[in-house]
Amino acid sequence: MKRSTGIVLVIFLALVGLLFYLNQKESPAEEQDATPVPPTEFLFDASLGAPVSIDIKSEAGEQVAIVRNEDGVWVLKQPIETEANQGSAEAAASQLSSLRIESRLKVASDAAGLVQPSFILTVEMGDGTVNTVRIGDLTPTGIGYYVQVNGSDETIIVDKTGLDALLVLVESPPYIDETGTSTP
Repeated sequence: MKRSTGIVLVIFLALVGLLFYLNQKESPAEEQDATPVPPTEFLFDASLGAPVSIDIKSEAGEQVAIVRNEDGVWVLKQPIETEANQGSAEAAASQLSSLRIESRLKVASDAAGLVQPSFILTVEMGDGTVNTVRIGDLTPTGIGYYVQVNGSDETIIVDKTGLDALLVLVESPPYIDETGTSTP
C-alpha cells in the first residue's frame, strides 16, 4: 500500500470515528428539562357563550353600550340609540373572548387605580351571566391594565393591546353614517 493511500485511510477512519462520537453526545438543550409553560388564561370563559351586550363607562362619564337584538343585529344603545356598525361591534365582541390574563397579583386596589377605576366594562354573555370588570391603571411595565372582576379583591393584569381595542369604542362608537358605511 502506498504511503498516500495509508494517510487518506487514516484520515477517513478518524473522520468516521469523530462522526460516531458527535452523534452519541446529547445536545445541552436536550439534557435540560423543559420549563413548563402555564396554559393561557382568558378573562372571559368561552363556555358562557358569545357576548350579547357590552357596556363601557369611562371615569369622565362617557359611555358606549351595544346590544345584540333578537334578530342578532348589534344596536347602539349609548350614547344614542341607533343601529351599530356590525363589523365594529362584532370585532369588539370577538375581542372579549381573546382578552388574555397576563398575571394575578396581590396589589392593593388603591395602588392599582381600582378604587376609582378609569373604566367599568359590563358584559352580558349568551347564557345570561353578567360580568363587571373594573379597569384601573396601566402597569408600570406597560404590558397591561390592572383589573378586578365581579367585585373580587383579586387584582389581575390583562393584556393592554386587547383592552385598548375595546376601550377605543368610548371615543369612537360604532356608528353607521347615512350612506351605510362606518364613520371614521
